[in-house]
Amino acid sequence: MDHGDHSGHGDAGHSMPGMGHDVTPSCSMNMLWNNQIEDTCVVFRSWHISGPMTMFISCILVVVISFGYSTLLHSIKSLDRKIALSLYQTSVPNRRVDSHSNLNSSSNVNSRRESSIVPPVGNGYSVVESGALTKVGMTKLSLQTRMIRASLYALSVGISFWLMLVAMTYNTYLFLSIIIGAFLGHISYESEIDVGAVLGGGGNGKGLACH
Repeated sequence: MDHGDHSGHGDAGHSMPGMGHDVTPSCSMNMLWNNQIEDTCVVFRSWHISGPMTMFISCILVVVISFGYSTLLHSIKSLDRKIALSLYQTSVPNRRVDSHSNLNSSSNVNSRRESSIVPPVGNGYSVVESGALTKVGMTKLSLQTRMIRASLYALSVGISFWLMLVAMTYNTYLFLSIIIGAFLGHISYESEIDVGAVLGGGGNGKGLACH
């Protein structure tokens, strides 16, 4: 008799739903703009926001990731400049030999070019920029350089799409965190402007909106 009572209590203890430790947090799916805090998940179910404190921490992390994306884009542009400068400097001796050999035959052309050293605003800068680029032309990169550039590009694509998924939560706080990170990144890394590239139509940089 007593044994039956003990077994009944044991079965009741194991069959009670919601009393165990395997309760998974719920993630609300919003397709409209919202200010929700509780039960908001950032891309993954494991990144669950349960209150104001976890929302604050999540926003700080999103700001850091968004700023890191700007840092990555700046690093990619800096690497490309270093590679291009190295290739340009390597081709300088050959270009100097060619220019000396063609000096007599192109004296008239050079005199006309010297008369317009300061080009007019608009088409002038595009001529200077395109002329500087065509002196080197397309150059095949080494496998190591291509692997480095491809890895950085793939990483930038992954982060950009992840930030897009965060924005698709339509959450005001998370969306503003992305904007703040991009704002801080632009202030930090876009302190200079290439006047020739902008006037020549080649200064269209890529931000968070595309990769």
